[in-house]
Amino acid sequence: MSSRSIFRGPPVPWPGNFVNPFAMADQMMHQMQQEMDRWFGGPQHHRGANGVPSSSFYRPFVDAEHPTDTELYRLMNPIVEENGVKKFKLEFDVRRFKPEDVKITTNEQKRCLTIEAKKQDENSKFEYFRKITIPDGIKPNEITCNFRSDGVLAFEAPYYEPAKIETRPDTKIEIEHK
Repeated sequence: MSSRSIFRGPPVPWPGNFVNPFAMADQMMHQMQQEMDRWFGGPQHHRGANGVPSSSFYRPFVDAEHPTDTELYRLMNPIVEENGVKKFKLEFDVRRFKPEDVKITTNEQKRCLTIEAKKQDENSKFEYFRKITIPDGIKPNEITCNFRSDGVLAFEAPYYEPAKIETRPDTKIEIEHK
């Protein structure tokens, strides 16, 4: 069971028998958290190495999870650190396609990576398209791609800390009155 508490006390004391809306909101949040834990397997289902329930059970980079579970998270966080080394890492679920159905291109001027896949038979048609901005600190010509046996398209590249841009202080512009 989660022991989160949103309520930190009212901003002003509540006189008499008035209902405290902050306490009510805290109670509703607690009930919702219990319901979510019951339906989706909360911390009581996720135990740490010592057998104690983990309070932080969201693990986006667990190898047993399929990339569809982590694709959005990785798109938002493409720079990861493994063994003390930062790198660009993305994975996409393209299990419906064969490696020859997938086309990958980069555009260095626009700093983008494009993934396209198309497959069609007599009963169905599948298309996949992703266009990703390559983050600063990644050299497009150093991106490697691997099509794994589980249908995962995995991209990796070394990450170089981008040069810091010198910021200049704001300048006040005076208005001349004529």
